[in-house]
Amino acid sequence: MDNPSSQQPHFWQVSKDNQGYTELCNALYERELLRLSQLPAEQLVNLAGRLASLTFYIRRAASNILKQQAELQLDSQNGSWYSLQAKRCPARKQQADPIDVFYQKHAKPGLVVPIYIMHLNQEHILLDTIDEVDQAGLRLHCNQHGWFALSGTPLQADNSEKFLLKPTKTIMTAACCGHQWLKEDRTTPRLLSLRELLLTSRLNWRNFAKPLPALQP
Repeated sequence: MDNPSSQQPHFWQVSKDNQGYTELCNALYERELLRLSQLPAEQLVNLAGRLASLTFYIRRAASNILKQQAELQLDSQNGSWYSLQAKRCPARKQQADPIDVFYQKHAKPGLVVPIYIMHLNQEHILLDTIDEVDQAGLRLHCNQHGWFALSGTPLQADNSEKFLLKPTKTIMTAACCGHQWLKEDRTTPRLLSLRELLLTSRLNWRNFAKPLPALQP
């Protein structure tokens, strides 16, 4: 006869969701600690504060990502979204007029937007947010990547290799999954920063113009 106690769940056994949360936290810790270890000397003055807040942001990111009903698959052990990668970067299909129409109508602070980057023949798309809109000047400012015309054109010398895109399912999938192309061929996906992963949890896949509110852990 089986021992009744053997049929009871042990306190250390976790549900599938809890296991995914633990794996995701571990992956994000490893990634962020590696990133912090590579900071340039001039940024080390803020290292103690970053380490002190790391647990909060990693738990928040893991919790929000697992709550998000994304149309992508999550690799919790690697802390990444994944989906089939297009043969060519989808940003090449976008044109200025549709981009301009979208941002004329939907540009507002807090909107999650895709930014195309081309550097040394390597292409990828990353996520940022709008923090200022100048309708009179037909331009907007992204939190980390500066000023762009509403048509997507970069307006600063330090973002001249970047281009603001219109969010579409194909574009946002490439951004969330870290897809990259080298000399127009697919190459190894990049790992998203903790900030970008938090932004992926705010995407409204039914309407990118209406991002979801930031969830709390």
